[in-house]
Amino acid sequence: MGNQKSGLVPTLKDFNRLLVKSSLSILTIFYALVFGSQKLNAISIPKEKWNFVLYGGIFTETDLLPIVLRQKTDYRDSYIGTVGFNRPLDYKIRFIDFEVEGNVTKHFGEMRHWELNLFYIAKINRIQGSPLSLSLGEGLSQASENPRLENKAKGFYLDGYQSKSIESRATLNYLMVEVSSYLPFERKTEIFLRIHHRSGIFGLYCPPDPNCGSNFVSYGIRTAL
Repeated sequence: MGNQKSGLVPTLKDFNRLLVKSSLSILTIFYALVFGSQKLNAISIPKEKWNFVLYGGIFTETDLLPIVLRQKTDYRDSYIGTVGFNRPLDYKIRFIDFEVEGNVTKHFGEMRHWELNLFYIAKINRIQGSPLSLSLGEGLSQASENPRLENKAKGFYLDGYQSKSIESRATLNYLMVEVSSYLPFERKTEIFLRIHHRSGIFGLYCPPDPNCGSNFVSYGIRTAL
């Protein structure tokens, strides 16, 4: 009686894998729509609202592509809390909206520093009339110090031998991949799953081999002001 099957109880990691796996399918649709279009028409769309953004996340040692493509995550006891503001721009290319966002991030747990991010967003809003949207963001990330978990000395670790040291920097590229859904009872509010990613871009910001950076699997809410 004491041997119960713990596998029957879903864990937080199981929930994360399910959400990330779902985001992969939508990410495939995004690329098919964007790169499958041969003609892009720019039109002006008036946008007046600012959005308030709030989310939290957990650090994973896994690189960005394995998270998205293989739903693999290796979590650490390091967390973020983020507040920011998002502004839709008066510009659109066919079905792609553009936005700009700035946020301030506080790290908790194994890291304690602050982080400032400013980035540009391309968003497919309400895919095929559904409440789902897909966004890709690109910009700059500035930390108050060189993040400890983004650096790793060479040597033996529980997950194997690190042949070369990883050297990060306070200033890195910022990239985010996000899947969001509007709430059925509030058309101006979205909940989202976001990969909060800092990257050296293969040697542009830090030594390229191995690459520096960090990933946080994050959940949050965005609402119009």
